[in-house]
Amino acid sequence: MNQHRFFSRRKFVNTAATTLIGTFILKGCQTNSEQTAIGGGNTSSDGGSPQGISADDEQALYEAAKQEGKLVWYAVYFNQEIVDEIGKAFTQKYPGINFEGTRNTASNLFQKLNQEAQAGLNIADIYATTDFSQMLQLKAEQKLAQYEPAGKENIVEKYRNLDPDNYYQVGAFLPIVIGYNSELISLEEAPSSWQELTSAKYQDKIATGSGAASGQVGTWALSMEQKYGWDYLVNFNQLNPKLSRSINDVVPALVAKERALGATTVGQILTRKSLGDPLDVIYPEDGAIVVVAPIAVLKDAPHPNAAKLFLNFINSREYSEVITKYFEQPIHQEVELAGAKSLAEVNTYTPQPEEISADIPKVKEKWREEFGA
Repeated sequence: MNQHRFFSRRKFVNTAATTLIGTFILKGCQTNSEQTAIGGGNTSSDGGSPQGISADDEQALYEAAKQEGKLVWYAVYFNQEIVDEIGKAFTQKYPGINFEGTRNTASNLFQKLNQEAQAGLNIADIYATTDFSQMLQLKAEQKLAQYEPAGKENIVEKYRNLDPDNYYQVGAFLPIVIGYNSELISLEEAPSSWQELTSAKYQDKIATGSGAASGQVGTWALSMEQKYGWDYLVNFNQLNPKLSRSINDVVPALVAKERALGATTVGQILTRKSLGDPLDVIYPEDGAIVVVAPIAVLKDAPHPNAAKLFLNFINSREYSEVITKYFEQPIHQEVELAGAKSLAEVNTYTPQPEEISADIPKVKEKWREEFGA
């Protein structure tokens, strides 16, 4: 049964107002019980649209967006192919709006966004990232537009009100679970929890990315420290895991039979399983670590109505159906991902946004000291 750690609204807002920089990512929310990033709700009387168009008035918003004629999206999560497919689905639903999507790493895209702002260039309408501290910084610097999109009721309830002030919303879920190669280890032999993963019987059997280099691994490491203390990571390292730079390197190590299991994402495991590789997923009893990737309309967006329409689209069935074709976790609670579980039916855990911003840099330093890379 899920257990939830709720956000203190005052703590959340105060943190967002004082946080100026950070370096990594986010996901769901809980304590040693069940966790979730949830808030209240605070929107302007016109539905968050400075132009006075209600978020629920789709036709009026679409007509205004057609007058603007374009949407520019900077995206950190997914890959360029998925970003392009999302754009294709959006423009098929709303003809007359040209779509331009750019996918890059969190550090590169955030640098691009800031350099354009310093040069007085307003190019992007939408910014979406896996580094939650970036979104907190943009909110603190008043660079985001306040907007509550239509369709929020479609989002899994415990993640629905990600920002109580509606400056950013859920853009993607990236659940970290235990992946394993069934030709090297059986389900019965594999760990059923993160805590069991540090058992001596898994010596030389684990693959991992770097908590100093990968934002998602950094969030996983922070989560393990919060749940079990830093000694968990010390014990983990004593098992001689195969250490790579990215969380994306774990699945190739499992496919190549260099290691039997590791912390990786649901999407990567299911993608390779669909190709015939003997991989499968274990949802840890003590919580899948859910990286919640936020998305927002930029305050100086050159196409603000197209941006708002796109945020409405993110909450639609069409968006989740597109991303599930690529084995990404749907955010619409009525869309299913074959071979995966809904986040509503499993235990999940995610550090709170201010914890990620403040503590990930410390985790990176401790990881380097412990693991050497």
